[in-house]
This record gives sequence, C-alpha cells and structure tokens, in this order.
Amino acid sequence: MKVRTFLDSDIQIIDEIWKNYHQQDFSVPDRKTVVTERVVENDAGQVIAYGQVKLFAEAMMILDLSVSKKERIQAIILLMHEAFRGSKGAGLNNIYAFIQDPDFALLIEKHFDFERVDYPGELLLRRL
Repeated sequence: MKVRTFLDSDIQIIDEIWKNYHQQDFSVPDRKTVVTERVVENDAGQVIAYGQVKLFAEAMMILDLSVSKKERIQAIILLMHEAFRGSKGAGLNNIYAFIQDPDFALLIEKHFDFERVDYPGELLLRRL
C-alpha cells in the first residue's frame, strides 16, 4: 500500500466510496479550506481511502467582566460580527466555540445562530 497526493481524477472513486459506505454518517468533505489531502492505494493501485486536514476556526473571547452588562453585550456583538467576517474572508465555512458556561452557550446559540454539536463522540486534540 502507498499514500500519494490527491488528484482531481480521484474524485469519482472517492465519491463512490462515500456513497457506498459513509453517506448516512456525514456529507462529502468540502475541499475549500484543505491544508493537505492524500489518498491511499492498495497494492493493485486501487484507491481505498481519502483523507484531508482542513483549517479550523475557533472563536475565542476574553471579556472584562467588571464593565457594565451593556458594554459586555456590545463588545460580544462587535467581536462576533468580526469573527464571521474574518472567517468568511479566509474562505472558512464553520466557526467553533467551546463554551464552559451553559448560560453563555445558550446566549451565543440564541443570538448568533450557533448550534450545539453533541455528536459524534468526543472532541479529540493532539498537540503537534
């Protein structure tokens, strides 16, 4: 088996593999913000796997809790709009926010159209 660079000619076989085995689990991966992508061929030269690494946008906020509620809300609104604009400008499709405070998470969901992603499985991190 060998790993090699993805070629446009691989799209059809990758789509077939996805339709046959993964269609019910997730959508076809978008190639828009790919950092790297590879395919694996078996010894017969058949493409048997595809993988990619995409850019990942995480929204982060450091907020002075000693200022008035009105100022905090205005700051959050301004920062969220900048996060959306900057992410779209970079060609990214998603922004993730990992929020520990359930009340704040609800506020972000409600006012900025975020949705909770509870599945599949746990978020995993490997530091490089």
